[in-house]
Amino acid sequence: RQEGACTKLDEDILDIPLDDPDANAAAAKIQASFRGHMTRKKIKGGEIDRKTKDAECANSTRGGD
Repeated sequence: RQEGACTKLDEDILDIPLDDPDANAAAAKIQASFRGHMTRKKIKGGEIDRKTKDAECANSTRGGD
């Protein structure tokens, strides 16, 4: 393989106009969707951890009372 040679995919990526308003709007929509997905995933994981901790607290007894 030659160094500096572009593959077909590289050429397609280079052909995307970065100043195109439609492309920017599409990119913003994709990014917002991904950020929402990651936030929901993080919150869902936190709820599971919280439920586990709440169950542990309810099952444990307080000493020294």
